[in-house]
Amino acid sequence: MTDNRRLLWTISFHHACNDGTLMVLVALIPILVEEMSLSYYDIGLLGFGLLVSVLVQFMVGRIADRVVSKFLLEVGAGLMGASFVLMILVDDFVTLFAVVIVMRVGAAFYHPVGTSWITREFSGPHLDTAIGVQSGVGNFGVILALGTSGFMAEAYGWKTPCVLWAALNFAAVIAGTLLLKESRASKPVGLGQSKRSSRETLDKMWLLVIPIIGGGALYQITSYFGPIGLTESGGWSAGNADLAFAAWICIGTVTSYYFGAMSARYGKAALLKSGYLVGIMAPLALAFSSQWQIVIPVVLVYGALLFMTYPALFSIITEVTDPTERGTAFGILFGFQLGGGATMVYLSGIAADALDDPSIPFVIVSVLALASLITVHIWYSR
Repeated sequence: MTDNRRLLWTISFHHACNDGTLMVLVALIPILVEEMSLSYYDIGLLGFGLLVSVLVQFMVGRIADRVVSKFLLEVGAGLMGASFVLMILVDDFVTLFAVVIVMRVGAAFYHPVGTSWITREFSGPHLDTAIGVQSGVGNFGVILALGTSGFMAEAYGWKTPCVLWAALNFAAVIAGTLLLKESRASKPVGLGQSKRSSRETLDKMWLLVIPIIGGGALYQITSYFGPIGLTESGGWSAGNADLAFAAWICIGTVTSYYFGAMSARYGKAALLKSGYLVGIMAPLALAFSSQWQIVIPVVLVYGALLFMTYPALFSIITEVTDPTERGTAFGILFGFQLGGGATMVYLSGIAADALDDPSIPFVIVSVLALASLITVHIWYSR
């Protein structure tokens, strides 16, 4: 059990570094808008870079179903660290976008490898708890990045948090190399011999594609346009705006840790429906108000319910797929989640730029949350 705990926490540390690094970029956007004169379209294009992760992620997922996957995590963390070392050289949008592409390639490794590894290691009664822990630790990395990067950038320059998170990713490489050990559970049954096609795996989960995309869009659009909406429309400082959405993720982290208990008590169906229901209402509130008396309560309720939809979807995918296709399944899941989120961020940036209104993305994602809620209802009705 000690080895299992060490594996869970080491892989979860990778999750924190992976997702935290991605969030540093988001936290810096209000400052980069001023430093590099970024438009809403530019912001959307940075989010659209996630499509690179989608393509690489699918290939990594297929590889993880066929070969020993230990060092795939370290490749991803190493690329994430290297991308933020390169960030020090950035001085315009073109070089920024190039560095973001490198970062997205690195980010493609964690989810199909780390999440599928945990589901194999903890299959059984401890699965929901293990998924909740790795989700919660990942969210903690996001909170740390979002809650500190804006203030750090204002005090010491925007490249300072990049140096910090480069170091954390290299620390993850060292920790994974020294602490992670291959086990029988980490290797798919029939390793290297699985002949199941990606289409067969997708057939088992295709109806969940809309809520998967919806969850990705809710997270990405809120992250990218939430802080900039408060700074431009509400007069918030970058640090305070980032802190508000760090609170959004903080409460989501707490509920993620308790996902196993909440799932046992209320059921995954209720958690999913509640998450998408608040995903309809909360973005609309954020679109039309920047008063802290409204923003803070809204983001807390929004985070508490939305962030339980992610481990719920992971758990459902685990239930409907076999261990031999788990890497492929999570490659598909995160491909749609990140790809859908990236596409919606890009389209939302175009719409916000055309109308010169950062609230438009929230209206768009609210409609997508409604479609997700309807689809989840259909899934459980079947």
